Amino acid sequence: MDCQIIKTDSQTDFDSIRQVYYQTWTYSYVGLVPQALLDNINLKTTWHPENRINNTLVALTKDQQIVGVCTYGPARRKKYLGYGEIYSLYVLPQFQHQGIGQKLFQAALDILQKKFDNIYLIVLKNNFTSRAFYELFDFEATEDFIADQTEYGMLHEVVYIRN
Repeated sequence: MDCQIIKTDSQTDFDSIRQVYYQTWTYSYVGLVPQALLDNINLKTTWHPENRINNTLVALTKDQQIVGVCTYGPARRKKYLGYGEIYSLYVLPQFQHQGIGQKLFQAALDILQKKFDNIYLIVLKNNFTSRAFYELFDFEATEDFIADQTEYGMLHEVVYIRN
């Protein structure tokens, strides 16, 4: 699909970005995270995309609909200080498998590679579809596993690195 990839700015519809997160999570994470976590997402309080206005790319259709989002920036984990990090990548379910995620991801990588020699990301350990996607971009799984306790259950994640 032909989409335009742009950086967010003060004119961006951040509620549409929240919708991309919400729809993608409730579609893509069924069976991968505790169902109670998905059932208790609050669209207004779970995500704050406006806080990453300078580190967010969106995919726009010809009619200016936001159908995908990728956030990135400097490492958030102390262990990876000096690395760049892909924070998130989401594409609306009905627009998945059309190359939009690849365009968003590559655009974010292009930006990060100007500042960082190494880039990492964190992915759900049991999300084999996403893991295979990241491996297409030469990311490799590490032995760095993260157990993230939420109020609805445990999330098991793995760190992927691209050197």
